[in-house]
Amino acid sequence: MNTTAGCPFQAAATRDFRPYYSPELHAAFEVQRRTEPVFWCEEIGYWVLTRHSDVYAVLHDGVRFSSENTTRPVTPMSPEAMAILKEEGYASTASHSTLYGDVHKRTRAVTSQKLNLREFVKLESHIRRLVAEAIERIEGKDEVDLLREVNYELPAQVVFKLMGIPDSDIPNVKKWAGARSVIDFSPATHEQQLEGARNMAAFWQYCAALVEDRLKQPRDDFTSTMLALRNGDDAVISIPEIITHTFGVAFAGHETTTNQLTNTFRSLLENRSQWEALCGDPTLAANTVEEGMRYAGAVIGWRRIALQDVAIRGVTIPKGAPIMLSLASANRDEEVFPDPHRFDIRRANARKQLTFGNGVHFCLGAPLARLEMKIVFEEFSRRFPNMRLVQPDTAQHMHTFVFRAADALRVTLQ
Repeated sequence: MNTTAGCPFQAAATRDFRPYYSPELHAAFEVQRRTEPVFWCEEIGYWVLTRHSDVYAVLHDGVRFSSENTTRPVTPMSPEAMAILKEEGYASTASHSTLYGDVHKRTRAVTSQKLNLREFVKLESHIRRLVAEAIERIEGKDEVDLLREVNYELPAQVVFKLMGIPDSDIPNVKKWAGARSVIDFSPATHEQQLEGARNMAAFWQYCAALVEDRLKQPRDDFTSTMLALRNGDDAVISIPEIITHTFGVAFAGHETTTNQLTNTFRSLLENRSQWEALCGDPTLAANTVEEGMRYAGAVIGWRRIALQDVAIRGVTIPKGAPIMLSLASANRDEEVFPDPHRFDIRRANARKQLTFGNGVHFCLGAPLARLEMKIVFEEFSRRFPNMRLVQPDTAQHMHTFVFRAADALRVTLQ
């Protein structure tokens, strides 16, 4: 741990963990980038990289760094939680974010046949209809929680359309996805692990049943496309792999977008001149999406393992060591983004943000998330130019060093 500046991640010795995202995080990382850009953080048990160029380089280096720990539970699973998963038939294989090498290339070649810009643009009219319906639901209200009323379900409605999951199943799938976040990305108590294991097993069973159904009754959706490409050949992609990727997309396809919409709306409303600029010119919506991900990214850290001893900025990270790539810090690196603590929806290089990752593991769903958020910001800036944050803003953040996820976004609309 750096003894000069102190680790930006703070955790109490009682393991009553504070949120790993706080308003003070960026100021702490600014000090780290200047004084010790590569450091060991005892609080989280990771080597932390803070500079944009270093994070970018590691994301592109599959020879010296492995992605196998990206979704590894922060707290090792207890025997009782493992028993629940085993008894309920949970049998996940590695997913896109954890795979590397030839297996990653093979499975990504299959899933990208449905997860690509050509397929996503077909959803634009559906997205616009959902946004119009969301606006109609909240119109006329004085105060709403935008996270609960709009951001929570809308991204799920979009990705589930792609997957052929009915809207009636959204509450359960969102609940299961939240349980996976606690298991994989947060320090979890024993009870949280047991509850999380039960929910993850239910989520897995749901996805397995979905694959079984599509084997018998193919549709024009993600799972059916994978099964058609497989055509009975495990060398292309196996049934367990299809279940795993269905499981993965049903989680990743909406959680990050929900959080990113919430974070960017908050940043716009906290920086009133930027909200007014967007309302005056909705064509700024696309760059607003990029600047929101840079300034208030929903993913603040991502993990890797060193496959050999690696020297970065004069610091040797030993073979086998866990690494935390601080996307939150990289996205505010002064060497890349002038005046990085200023939220500016006209920022020329905002698209250099790393919230979607980079390299061979760049998020397959990024074009869909960008399209969804652009439409939301276009339509909300046109309809609610007087929208403001309710003060005091009492929202809390999820206890995880991977996501920046608030629990509320209370606004007045008129």
